[in-house]
Amino acid sequence: MRFRYVYMVGGSLAVLAALYFTDPDKGVMTGMAALALVANVLAVAAAHFSRKGMFDYLDLEAVMREAMKSPSGAGRVFQGVCLVIAALLLLFGMSMARAAVPAQAVPYLPVLSAELAKTWPGAPVPGEYFGALVHHESACAVSPRKCWNPAVRLKTPREEGAGLGQLTRAWSKTGALRFDKLAEMRQAHPALRELRWESVYQRADLQLRTMVLMVKADYPRFAGTAEPLAFTDAAYNGGWGGVQKERRACGMTSGCNPQRWFGHVERVCLKSTAALYGQRSACDINRHHVRDVLLVQMPRYRGFV
Repeated sequence: MRFRYVYMVGGSLAVLAALYFTDPDKGVMTGMAALALVANVLAVAAAHFSRKGMFDYLDLEAVMREAMKSPSGAGRVFQGVCLVIAALLLLFGMSMARAAVPAQAVPYLPVLSAELAKTWPGAPVPGEYFGALVHHESACAVSPRKCWNPAVRLKTPREEGAGLGQLTRAWSKTGALRFDKLAEMRQAHPALRELRWESVYQRADLQLRTMVLMVKADYPRFAGTAEPLAFTDAAYNGGWGGVQKERRACGMTSGCNPQRWFGHVERVCLKSTAALYGQRSACDINRHHVRDVLLVQMPRYRGFV
C-alpha cells in the first residue's frame, strides 16, 4: 500500500467525516456536496468515452509511448497531464462551491443580484454579504425548510419577523406598536410602495429590495471606521443608534478602539443580557449575527451574487 493511496483515501474520509459532523443541516449539505462530486465523475467518464468514440482511430497510449522517447516529448506529456489535473481540480472545486450554497437559494440569487444592481449600483459592499445575510436571517442553520424561504415567519406575542430579510414589527407589553420597519421603509422609499404586511410573504423581490436599501442607508454612517461592514451588520440586527451608543461607550473604555468592531466595540454590549430565545440574549444574538454573517457565511456566497 503506497503512502499516496493512504493519504488520498484516508484524507478524503477524514474531510468527509468533518463535513458531516459540522453540517448545520444534519447531513443534507454534505450529501449535496457528495452528489455534486459524483455528477462530475460521471461527466468526466462521459467525456472520456465520447473522445474514444469520436477519435477511435487515435491510440493515445501509442502516441504517448512515442513522445516519451525524446526529452521534449516527455515534457509535453507531463504538461498535458498537469493540464488535465488542473482542469479536474477546477471542475471539482467549482462543484464544492456550488454545493456549499443551499439548493433553496438558487432561484433567488439572480433576483438578489438584479435588485442589488438596480437599487445600489456600484455598492461598496461585496455582493456575497447579502447572500450571507439572507442565509442567516432565514435560519438556514436551523431548518432547510426555512432556508431562503420568502414565507419564513418569526412570530411571538410581541414580535413578527417576515421573509428573507426578517422585516420586523414589535409590540409593547400593553399591545401598543413599538416599531414597524416595513411601514418605515415603505414610507421612506417610493420603490417600496407595493410593500404591505398583507402580501410581503409572497414578494421575495420586495423583501430583497428592502434588505438592500436598509444596508445602503446604514453603511455610509460607518464608512469612516476601520470595519464598516461589521458595524453595518450589527446595525441591521440591532439598530444603528444602539451601535453608536456602544461605540461611544467603547471610546470611554481603556484599550477599546471605537473605530474597530472585532475585539473592541463587540466587547462593549449595551443590549439586554436577559434570555430571549432559549438561553440567548439580545446581546448574544447581535454579536453572533456579525460573526456568523461576515466570517462563516460570506465565503459560501462568493461569486454567486
